[in-house]
This record gives sequence, C-alpha cells and structure tokens, in this order.
Amino acid sequence: MGSASPREGFLERRSSPRVGVGRDGPSAALPAGASVQILDISQTGVLLASPHRLDVGQRAQLRTRLGAEPLTLQVEICRVMNGSGPGSCRLGARFVHLDEESRKKIERLLRTEG
Repeated sequence: MGSASPREGFLERRSSPRVGVGRDGPSAALPAGASVQILDISQTGVLLASPHRLDVGQRAQLRTRLGAEPLTLQVEICRVMNGSGPGSCRLGARFVHLDEESRKKIERLLRTEG
C-alpha cells in the first residue's frame, strides 16, 4: 500500500523513491515544442508540470539535461492532475524502454540529490 504524500496530499503509488528537483528544476521539452518542468524523478518515472494537457496512455519523448548531461527518455503518461490556472497541469509519467546509460544518469542524480 502507498502512503499519503505530504507535498500534494495524494496517495503515493510509486515503488521507487523519488527526488524532488524544486522550482529551479530542469526544464524539458516534449514533441511539438511543448515545454514542461520536471518536478520530481525516480528510477521508474517522472512528475511534470505542463501548460498542456496530455492524455493517459499517450507516449512522448522527453528531452532534458541532468546537470551537464543530456538525457532523452521515452515516457508514457500514467496520470493527469488538473490544477487551477494556466500551466498547472501535473503529468505523472513512467519511463518506457529505459536504456542502461539513461538509467545510470538517473541513478547518479538520485544518489546526489537523495
């Protein structure tokens, strides 16, 4: 069973620990120029803030940088949470086909930030 997340009051559903990246977290881009902000990341997925709504099940390529390292990930939207106001949509996404190099980059981030 999950536990309530104190930050957002949602039931925690992730099986992997996640690390918040804060307000100054990396920005990222999805196809068609949609810019998003990474709010937190784990070994299995990511929480994004977006001005654009994506549908559950939709897949996208997420391009960002973790520190100085470029990172391109395939993600599938698993959860959509509408906020109040523009740019406040939250997208929970899981990684799809995570390659070894990308997995290692995420692990390094989790060790240094966690």
